[in-house]
Amino acid sequence: MRPLLGLAAVLVLAGCGTVAGGSGEPAASSAPLAGAPPIEAVDEAPSPELQRTLDLWFAPPQLGTQGSTVTSGTDVWFTWGGGSASTTATVPTAADMATIRAQFEAQRAARLPAAGSPPRVVARLPLTDGGNAILVVWRNHDGVLCTDTEVTDRQGSGGGGPGNSCVPSDTAALLHCAEICLTSNGSGSDVAHEVWVLSGTVAAGADALDVTTADGTTAEYPLTGPVLDGGGDRRVFMLELGKTDWRKLTLLRGGDIVDQAAMPALSAASEDCMAKVGPIPTPAPTAPPVSGPVAPTPETQAWSASFESCMAASGALPAFPAPTP
Repeated sequence: MRPLLGLAAVLVLAGCGTVAGGSGEPAASSAPLAGAPPIEAVDEAPSPELQRTLDLWFAPPQLGTQGSTVTSGTDVWFTWGGGSASTTATVPTAADMATIRAQFEAQRAARLPAAGSPPRVVARLPLTDGGNAILVVWRNHDGVLCTDTEVTDRQGSGGGGPGNSCVPSDTAALLHCAEICLTSNGSGSDVAHEVWVLSGTVAAGADALDVTTADGTTAEYPLTGPVLDGGGDRRVFMLELGKTDWRKLTLLRGGDIVDQAAMPALSAASEDCMAKVGPIPTPAPTAPPVSGPVAPTPETQAWSASFESCMAASGALPAFPAPTP
């Protein structure tokens, strides 16, 4: 899974890509043809367990602050959708917290299903380890299509979360859900067993998708997934990527480029550095268990230093203005 680089990165490290081409352009290369992914069309309500997961994502986020014993700042932390994250910043004011809450409330509002459009399971992709990836869709109050991919291994564990197809973003380029609207999820019992799945929808009129992964390989996949009701202009695409996530997507129709997407440089560098430095060390259990943010251990501090050094060397970190004296 992708690590968080601070609260601002929560909205940045998404699987959706950025526009890198236009319609009608000739295909730049002929990628090797691959078999169509074994996507199964489904039309059923979410299981009770899955509905409980979705209900967590639809619930209001819980935010709080806790004084940090490691820095002079304050750990701003939140829990949402069964997950949690934190960031260390200067002491946040009430206005800062209100802004943060408003951002997450806007995301929640964008994800809430409209009346008459409850979440439905529309497709399933069997995975090589015996698990499954399932795609859930619904429309929000603005009529925008929302997607959620849940990935389970043979033991039934896994996760996902609503994709960016209906989530507002301050940076429009990060929300590329036009002809290509795909996101990726990495799941598994640990990093060594993590499997990446690419899923979502593409324009129904396209006939193939070139997928380039982090290891530099490209393959062309025919589009045979089910076409969604409600206009018939979106087709499901799901692909088990294996151990490497995607980096570039090219949507084709008759050999011509319909649309292209590239993973944002920050997201790609984060994944590459995660693979280079290894997983975050697991802290020893505490007795009694500690709630809220936990002070970093020497092991996690060393890992953070290595990860931050790798990210700095990647050149993908945005430039911040120098502080005013």
